[in-house]
Amino acid sequence: MRLNVIQFFTNTSIMMSMMLIPLLAGEMGATLTQVGIIMSVYGICLFFSSYMFSKAADEWDIKKLLLIGLACSVVAYYLQVFAYDPLSLAVIRGLLGICVGMYPAALIMHVYGQKRSLGKFISFGALGWAAGFLGAGLLGDYNIIFAVSALMVLFSLFIAAGMQRVEVERIKVDYFSFSTIKKNWNIYLTFFLRHIGAVACWTIFPLYLTTLGADKFRIGVIYAINPIVQFFLMRRLDSLNMEKVVKAGYLFSVAAFFSLIPATVYYHVIPSMLLVAASWSFLLVGSIELLITRNTDKATASGFLNSVISLSMIVGALIGGAIAHQWGFQSVFAVAGGLSLVSYMFSTTLTQAQV
Repeated sequence: MRLNVIQFFTNTSIMMSMMLIPLLAGEMGATLTQVGIIMSVYGICLFFSSYMFSKAADEWDIKKLLLIGLACSVVAYYLQVFAYDPLSLAVIRGLLGICVGMYPAALIMHVYGQKRSLGKFISFGALGWAAGFLGAGLLGDYNIIFAVSALMVLFSLFIAAGMQRVEVERIKVDYFSFSTIKKNWNIYLTFFLRHIGAVACWTIFPLYLTTLGADKFRIGVIYAINPIVQFFLMRRLDSLNMEKVVKAGYLFSVAAFFSLIPATVYYHVIPSMLLVAASWSFLLVGSIELLITRNTDKATASGFLNSVISLSMIVGALIGGAIAHQWGFQSVFAVAGGLSLVSYMFSTTLTQAQV
């Protein structure tokens, strides 16, 4: 239960801080392209941090790594209060990306070591997203949002400090070896392409919703639909064939992103958010389950998925801002749908190649 609470509060903090960053950057004078750059800086730092600390979770004491990551994150979340222009916001978001990348692999290894359900554990992350979106919409004030985010991670730190140590197999890792990536290339590549499109959409989505008549609270409600549905879906996927689950996730993604194009009022996107929820639930649970069952370096393999997500945040944020600036919001959704279709075609190799 403690692991689920940590998963809930840390993900609440992530999404509460992230959701309104495009709006904050805009109020600081950032262009759409600069908004994309700010989001990308976070992704770049999260990518390298996730890569290094996922490998560390296979070799180091996972409880110490978890505590260090949470402690650093508390400080980084609160530092966002002091951002005063697009540059300072980008720098602080980058620092937060480093800190947030330190602990997820160690947290997952606690779940694996205690033989808990991964689907149920991940579902509490989705519930945290929902709380974060709603919380950001209700609070509205940026500084209060950042302070509350820091407090929730501090609470998670106290919970983690009181947990018993979990014994998992430790292995010697090569921090500069890419063998795990090569072994699981089809899982990572398909996930990467789809998530580039998703991040491109979410980079400009709050701005898009404002053009459809949504205020901050309604933006928060719309964002919350996705993770609330995920919470119930993810808990029911453990017994299914994960290869089929992943493929279904890509098909749901295609439908979700293309369905955003014809919206003319903010509530028209609600059916699309339901499809997004199904797609992400299937893709995240399915991909993590495949990586853990197919690899001995389980923390590295599953944790690198966070690096893939981070890398797609870099590319997706830049693409989203640039495409929206040149051709409008609907073009971003079309590109996202196309990338998801390519991912589905690549996903046929999940059964053809034994990774």
